Amino acid sequence: MKLLDDLYFYPWESMAENNCNSYVIGGALPTLIDPGHHHLFPKLSEAMAADGFQPKDIKLIIATHAHPDHFEAIQNFLDLETRISLHPEAERFIEEHGEHFFRVLGMNLPPYRVDFHLVEGELEVGEHRLRVIHTPGHAPGSICIYWSEVKALFAGDVIFSQSLGRTDLPGGNSALLKETIDRLASLEVSLLLPGHGPVVQGKGEVKRNFHLVRTMFYGMI
Repeated sequence: MKLLDDLYFYPWESMAENNCNSYVIGGALPTLIDPGHHHLFPKLSEAMAADGFQPKDIKLIIATHAHPDHFEAIQNFLDLETRISLHPEAERFIEEHGEHFFRVLGMNLPPYRVDFHLVEGELEVGEHRLRVIHTPGHAPGSICIYWSEVKALFAGDVIFSQSLGRTDLPGGNSALLKETIDRLASLEVSLLLPGHGPVVQGKGEVKRNFHLVRTMFYGMI
């Protein structure tokens, strides 16, 4: 689903299984943000194909964090020239705790590789310039991506429409999540692109969403 020039949205809308929303930034270096679960990847691949993207066309994968529903399908790209990126703390979490964490969730740690680390700062993706923001609280090494050119925030599992990320999984921290959301609220955002649920469109609606989440949930975290 095309949202803007060079911005495509692939929502996960099934209530039967959990999976994340995925996004593609087009242009000279097509980039996939959060490929989702491995066994559900064919559905994403089919949706991307309708917009003209095949897996082999994707040159970069950004995983906002290393939870299975965002990270597991990375294995579909291991034999391609696609480069795969994570925050260093996310890779450290996988190395130290990944096998146990996945096993507790009833899964095996998938094969993966990390070609380079994403840290706080600027990231050039073809002709597009993005800002990587380290956003701890939901998961170790969680990041959000801010695309200032179109005022879009790829929020991972930090903040959703009328909700916020859970902190009860290993490495979650409620106080850090609150600080992260406060920091993100200061950005000029007209398009909030969360890891689950609907997008929030319009500068006023995004501001109202931040206010609603902070009002409703800060007393609980």
